[in-house]
Amino acid sequence: MALKHLRDFNHKPLGQILLATLLFCFVFLALFTGLYKAGTVYIVKERTRRAVNLTALTGGAVYANGLQLVREANAAIMAFAYYDAAMVARAISEALLAPPPLDIAAVALAAEKADPDTRKPAQDIATKIFGVGTPKGVGLYPALIEGQAVVTAGENSLSKLPPFYVYNYETADDADVAVPNMALRFRYADEFLPNGNQAPYSLAHNGVRHYFEADQVEPAKNPRHPEQMRVKKSFDSEFAGWWVRREKGAEEGKGVNGLSSHNPFSGISNIGLLKNYLRQFKLDITDRDDPPCHTFSLLGNMKMKPEGEDKAIYEVGEVRVESDGIAAWSKNPFEIYLTRVNIDAFPVLRDSLRKLRGIPFIGDILKSSDILNGI
Repeated sequence: MALKHLRDFNHKPLGQILLATLLFCFVFLALFTGLYKAGTVYIVKERTRRAVNLTALTGGAVYANGLQLVREANAAIMAFAYYDAAMVARAISEALLAPPPLDIAAVALAAEKADPDTRKPAQDIATKIFGVGTPKGVGLYPALIEGQAVVTAGENSLSKLPPFYVYNYETADDADVAVPNMALRFRYADEFLPNGNQAPYSLAHNGVRHYFEADQVEPAKNPRHPEQMRVKKSFDSEFAGWWVRREKGAEEGKGVNGLSSHNPFSGISNIGLLKNYLRQFKLDITDRDDPPCHTFSLLGNMKMKPEGEDKAIYEVGEVRVESDGIAAWSKNPFEIYLTRVNIDAFPVLRDSLRKLRGIPFIGDILKSSDILNGI
């Protein structure tokens, strides 16, 4: 009987208005609940993004301070190196004035014996402080970068596990990306010898320069430096995606840095011996890569409890440190800025993503993916 009365009431205008009102309230409650949950997640996501960016900027600032200290260390190293060069030059001056044929082997041997190597203690100290040329070990200052980032992450309410920190990953080996480092190495005297390569673009890694033609490079899509070029990601090379520099004077038939492509040492038959000796003459600290790659990245998360369940919101942040160099004579200040994380450049993912990009359907997904930043 009660159901019959309810049915009859629902057929009346008052009953239909009541049903419509109840339906509207239900829809409104569902929308409000959804918006509240979405708003809560959005707020936590923005807090996470801000915390990650602040942590990355802090790490980048400490990184830049370290590179400034490297410049100052280079001033001391080069002072000792100039003294050593003067002692070597005085020892071999008589041999250089001897009439031809010039015995390069004898000159190199005399120079090696005359080298007092007063720069070595300063270089050893720099190795321990900055971790120069020791990717498997951790220098004191790179450890400070990570320590400061860990403290900042805690102050910004990021969870302890992660964040994960990554260093200079675009030009690092698989095992090196998580080891605190500043992408540094020592420069050797033989690197000042000119070469006559005519390719218009080049990059250097661990002291070895590699050259690329114009059809092997593409824009790096760097909004801060629109003219920056990189090796094509589709190019079959271990350096695919790496930044390159434009060689000065390459189009006029000149070599590196605008020097004539004619090698002034080409007439010396024992040039190999000279190069071998100069390779032993270790000088100041320089960038591991040219163009330099100094980046600090992290993956962090912040916890929330929607509906009583633990949920982590993840964000990725990256800071790039740029300057005109870290030699003792470099004076321009360092620039520190946030940049997009290039997932495709991670060593452990590089080969896999290149293969997937060759599959039409998956390649389109990767190019349009927000998660992968449209690689």
